[in-house]
Amino acid sequence: MKHLVFFTFLMTSLGFSQSAPNPTVALKNIAPPSSPAFVLMDLTPSNIIVPENIQAFSIQTISAFSGDSSNGLSNNNYAVEFQPYWYVKRENMNFFKYNNLKPETTNGNNLNPEDYTRYNVFGDAWKRASVSLALMNGNFNVFENPQSFVSVGARTRLLSFKTKTQREAVISQYSTYNQFMSSPEVITIFANPSLSASEKNTAITNLDTYNTIVDDFEKTLNQKPLFALDVAVAYSHFMGDESQDLDDAFGRLGVWASGDLAFYTPTIGDNSHIHFYGVFRYLRDGLNINPDSGDLLIEDAIDYGAKLEFELDNLSFAYEYITRDINNENEERSIGSIRYKINNAFTLNGGFGKNFKSDGETVALFGVQWGIDFGGSVGLNSSN
Repeated sequence: MKHLVFFTFLMTSLGFSQSAPNPTVALKNIAPPSSPAFVLMDLTPSNIIVPENIQAFSIQTISAFSGDSSNGLSNNNYAVEFQPYWYVKRENMNFFKYNNLKPETTNGNNLNPEDYTRYNVFGDAWKRASVSLALMNGNFNVFENPQSFVSVGARTRLLSFKTKTQREAVISQYSTYNQFMSSPEVITIFANPSLSASEKNTAITNLDTYNTIVDDFEKTLNQKPLFALDVAVAYSHFMGDESQDLDDAFGRLGVWASGDLAFYTPTIGDNSHIHFYGVFRYLRDGLNINPDSGDLLIEDAIDYGAKLEFELDNLSFAYEYITRDINNENEERSIGSIRYKINNAFTLNGGFGKNFKSDGETVALFGVQWGIDFGGSVGLNSSN
């Protein structure tokens, strides 16, 4: 499944005297990552996530089980997440700006691809911003019976950095595509008066040269930034339980940052990377029981840890280790995970290991994510 439909936004960049048609097709996003509202509650197969893209709208479900299947940590958890970027008018967007490339100097509309030599490290802050809402039900190794929580969360990519080689590769591929679209074989198709606009598009996309260039372009654009930093915040609220004489109360508040150092490994696969992640999180945790009164108790905690991931095209393997420092005592999360993206809309996640507060019990976590691209289309061209 292609991540991007290149013909859409590259065709609009070319001004043919033959009045080239400008089709509108959705830009495709990568599979949805786990919602921050889930990550806050330690339900996800991985707590360290730096997503490259987020679906315009996604529906997610997570199930988790401890070693004793009768004591499920949480088996009914649902979340929705959406990206506001895809639902608002995007002014002055073009191919280079979408890929965070900027010209050294402004020269009106007479800019060439080679002029885009600068990189906007903060360019993803709005494009990658998302908000989420989750409903969860579980005992979280705190309550005797499963309890209900509602959580809200938000995240964005604070900054990213692509190397000079990566930036030059994007510009080079764009220039190659531009030259192809000005070649005699393409001009001949556009000049054929017997073909409709859609027939001209079909004829060009069926050319072997076109498909080769597009495949190479996709490989270049799919390379992850050398470094990316995401920030997130989430809050959960305990809904209360009259049967246990527990009133609704503060659940959890978390603020965290996750960094990703990614190395492209084309010898393994066209979209393969080795990732080294780090995370630092402040947590105000209300999921604690006062042993004297039996009421919920709020404590402050700090999480920090690392993760190693091997991304092999649509399949990823990872291991993460996180320490939680709470009241000068440490809890640990040590989990191996696997992620498989069936297509751009459907992703499966699994994790196996030790979670916080699991008292050494083995925990298995399973997640399903379904993305829906409502409004996820944008017309991109090369002009400002």
